[in-house]
This record gives sequence, C-alpha cells and structure tokens, in this order.
Amino acid sequence: MNNLIDFDILFSQILLSSYNNNIIKHYDNLKLIGKITPKIATLEIILRNKLDSKLTEKDNDWIKNSKDEKIKEAREKIEDKGKNRVLSHHQYLSRMSLGTIIYLIKENRLQNSIMNLKDINFRNYGEYNRNFFFENGIKLRFRNTHKVDIVLSLLQNLRNRGYHWENILKTTEKNTKHYPRLTTKIENTYIGINPQKIETFLNDLIKTFDERILEYC
Repeated sequence: MNNLIDFDILFSQILLSSYNNNIIKHYDNLKLIGKITPKIATLEIILRNKLDSKLTEKDNDWIKNSKDEKIKEAREKIEDKGKNRVLSHHQYLSRMSLGTIIYLIKENRLQNSIMNLKDINFRNYGEYNRNFFFENGIKLRFRNTHKVDIVLSLLQNLRNRGYHWENILKTTEKNTKHYPRLTTKIENTYIGINPQKIETFLNDLIKTFDERILEYC
C-alpha cells in the first residue's frame, strides 16, 4: 500500500495528486459517489417524468413533434444509438440526458410547476451561501424560479462530476477559508455545496417531492 509508483501506474499521478497522494481519500470519494447515486438517480427520474407530465398536456408525442433544435439533436443521437429502430415515446424520454431535461424545464418556464423550494435554505449547504441577491443596490430574496435554477445547476454539476469519478470532496482554500468546488452562479451570487452537506442537499430535494422515498434510497 505504500508503493506509490504502482498506484501511479494504475490510477495516474494526476488523479492521486488531487487527493494529496492518499489512496484512501480517493476511495472515500468513490464510496460517497456510490452512496449518493440512488438519490441522484431518483431525482433525475422524478424530474424527467414531471417534465413529461407537463409537456404531454399539450402534445402526447412532444418529443417526436418538437421543432426545438436541441430536442431534435437529442432525438437523433438517441436514434443513432438505437440503430434507427422505431422507439416509443417512453424510450426517447428515458434516454434523454439530465442536461436536456434541465434545458426543457427552463426553456418552457416550468420551474414552479415542477419544484416547490420555498423551504430550501441555501445556508444549510454552505456557510457562505445566502438566500438573496442584490439588484440595483436593492436586496431581494430568491424567488422559487431562482431556487429551482440554482438547484438544477448544482444537481447537474454534482451528477456530472460524480459519474466521471471526479473528486467531489475537494474544496478551494483562499485566505485560510475553504470554499466548495460544487458551485453555481445566479444574479451575480455564488451558491455552493460543502462536501459534508452533499447528502443533506439531496435529501432535502427528495423531501420536496415525497419524504417517504428516502426510506428506499
């Protein structure tokens, strides 16, 4: 276990250096990713189905009928992977990326229809977070649409880093203070998730839909 040369070959020095050459920290990170994966997957599935529920109110076949260039591109990629076989609406939907789902929520202004985040307090996930922004020198609290956009951005950030096995435990140190690397910016305000608060963040999001789900994931 002390032979870093062997680990350099297996994991690369660049990867290990992000953990200060500590293989245990690397696996602590992978274990955390494994632990939160069911919760991330749950949220992704819920968002996808709530979006579909809203859009099918206007068109039961909205994926195939969409003229949106991003949806057409996503549809073509799915068809290519499916070797151009005939796919059902559900098959298209289930294969859409989280990024595409988030794009559609925002593009169709469905934030308020899909998530109610009135009880979300960003201070619970980072001591430097705040629940307001300034506009023309006036202090304004985040509206629900702001909160949904923040949460969706953080969720996508967390999912992408986690599923590429990046170090989600890493923080940035500045002037002896530690800041989270999982961050997003809205209205010139940064909101982040401290590594030790990642599970709390995901749990709180799931609770906004149905707290009973946490018993299973």
